[in-house]
Amino acid sequence: MPGRGEQHRVSLAVRTLGGRGSPVVLLHGLAGSGRYWGSAYDQLAEGHRLLVPDLLGFGRSPRPAAGYGPDDHADAVSRSIRDLGAHDQRATVVGHSLGSLVALRLAVRHPSLVARVVCFGPPIYADTLAARGRLSRVGPGTRLFGLDTRWAELSCRHLCQRHPALAARLACWWCRGVPRPIAADAVEHSWASYCETLTRVLLTADATAWMNEIDIPIHLVAGAHDRVVDRALLVSLAGRHPNVTFVALPRLGHDAPLADAATCRRVIDEAMGPEKGWPGRTREDSRGLPLV
Repeated sequence: MPGRGEQHRVSLAVRTLGGRGSPVVLLHGLAGSGRYWGSAYDQLAEGHRLLVPDLLGFGRSPRPAAGYGPDDHADAVSRSIRDLGAHDQRATVVGHSLGSLVALRLAVRHPSLVARVVCFGPPIYADTLAARGRLSRVGPGTRLFGLDTRWAELSCRHLCQRHPALAARLACWWCRGVPRPIAADAVEHSWASYCETLTRVLLTADATAWMNEIDIPIHLVAGAHDRVVDRALLVSLAGRHPNVTFVALPRLGHDAPLADAATCRRVIDEAMGPEKGWPGRTREDSRGLPLV
């Protein structure tokens, strides 16, 4: 179900809900929109101000001709937080997939805005070669549209931009397990926003180096069946940085926030709780077997 609240057009298109307490900012993944975080996450607005933007170049946000690097995305989120007057308290910033990288970069670029970061399915890799190798094993769709940009450009320029209604129907067919409004938004972007974000953020951003610059709590969360993440690297990062925690969720895949919103919402609530993280630096979901 779509989330409740008010729609704003500031630096980005942003849905807001709640009016008091520290902000909670939810950032979606590549070729998505803020609708990924639907009504199941509205409870986060109880005692907090919820901000759910469409990232720069996606959904209903502006689509400039160029400028989709990590800093561009982080700065656009920062401007939106400030435009909405939600910068008086530091925010809990939650990202899914690509949104995790934007959340981490936001913490580097604008530390005064961010209290903690929660990353679901973070695509953090040792280098570009490792990123391409990992994504090539995810599935044919990822290889076709995530790594072979010729097919992605052909689809985007000749289908998404010229025949958006048909493209949306095909996206719903391709993503049959995903709610239709979320699947349809997969075509709401430009070729520049998709290609530059894929290349400059997802494939080449050095998120492991960014983490050396962040001293607030970082929670890296991955499902047991998430083929996008490099689990060994995430566990290693939790071992290297005292402010980083790895959380493993049994039975879930890369779209854990869609598949089990209640569990993911509980992870967010616990991250915001008085513990400011969990004992040790690896943790399993309490329902499951040890995974790390």
